Amino acid sequence: MNCTNYRILVLALASISAGFAGCGEDGLPSVPGPGDDPVTRALAESCGINVECDANAIVEGDVAVSGVASIDAFFGAVASFDAKAGNVSAGIEAELAAIRADFGIAADADFEAAISTQITANVEGSLSIEAEPARCSADVSATLDAQARCEGMVEPGSVMVACEGSCEVEASADVSCSAEADLKCTVTAPSVECEGTCQGSCEATLEVAASCSGTCRGSCDGECSAYANGEGGMAECAGTCDGMCEGSCETEVAGEATCEGTCKGECTVTNPEAGCEGGIRAECEGKANAMVMCEGRCEGEVTPPMASVECDASVKAEAKMNVECTPPRVAINYKLKAVAGAELEAQARFVAAVENLKVRLPALLASIKRAELVAEAGAGLSGSAVAAIDAGKTAAADLVASGNLRVAFGLACAVQTAAAVPGIITESTGELTGQINASASVLAGLGM
Repeated sequence: MNCTNYRILVLALASISAGFAGCGEDGLPSVPGPGDDPVTRALAESCGINVECDANAIVEGDVAVSGVASIDAFFGAVASFDAKAGNVSAGIEAELAAIRADFGIAADADFEAAISTQITANVEGSLSIEAEPARCSADVSATLDAQARCEGMVEPGSVMVACEGSCEVEASADVSCSAEADLKCTVTAPSVECEGTCQGSCEATLEVAASCSGTCRGSCDGECSAYANGEGGMAECAGTCDGMCEGSCETEVAGEATCEGTCKGECTVTNPEAGCEGGIRAECEGKANAMVMCEGRCEGEVTPPMASVECDASVKAEAKMNVECTPPRVAINYKLKAVAGAELEAQARFVAAVENLKVRLPALLASIKRAELVAEAGAGLSGSAVAAIDAGKTAAADLVASGNLRVAFGLACAVQTAAAVPGIITESTGELTGQINASASVLAGLGM
């Protein structure tokens, strides 16, 4: 049998057209299965065409539904969202469980109340936590690859994407940015005189007595938590000072902060005259939310070049879902109470839990940020489902007219498959939201 003869094409087109006749309550086309017509089913099966639609195709990872790159790329993005949402949710849940276990707080206990009790019992005054925002960046090359899979090609000559935020560039002496962006150069060393912002610790000289919220090295006119031998073998303060300190004060800084002294960690300078030779990181940051063209990694909103309606949504979603989030720096400052007897063991457990928190909290903050971006990707996909199916309807007519019966049936099946998209996104988004909300109570208990 000739599987592209006129009779088959007419019957197939009639079957698909009938399927596009109505719309469901969710706004998506409401259609029967592409093989519901017995004559069309028999003809298609004789050509080896699968006329059965698998309602669970997306969640099972089978996204080659229609045979059209742009439509199947959309389904691929939905499947990726479902998988990524599950992984991120599980990661947050694991970090929260570990933090609770470290402090000996049961899963069903009120974390805020329990941690408040422990802090009151073990800390003199309060426990403060400073954290810089988690940084997440999208790989431009991966974004272009996603567009290539969807479009079948990328606009000739386009090797960059528009980035609303900052774009990573090569750190070198001759690096420069466009007029719409500032160059941010980051250097690191055991200690540097920092003329920009510091991340790590900042040591300032105190020629006159002043308060010190970090480690005081020198004289302390109050109680000092630890002493060390200074010049001439004389004991001097080398810990926290509850009075006035004279000598030097070293304070942890989690986020980018001005350092009027020596920075131990990373120092970031804006628009340095000598470029960024010897720097560990350089980036062009758009001024006043300006877009910068980027070919490295983009920290911000990615706009792919010349994407079609259906591809624009899936490519932007893939960019948000495949970001890398760097755990931020966290500084935890507190002073232990003087305790004795059985309280010493409890305090030791508390200190160990706080030390673990210095590792777990950055990982949690990075996962929360990634969860927010994945949720945004899901919202974008949900809002573009109708446009993707409309594009499929247009493609179906063209492909049927050209004699591609297999793809024509695939597109009709894609209409059915798309009906599952809102439910998949809603369920996975619900998991993400639940874990983000659970994190909020833990962060609130920690004073964040």
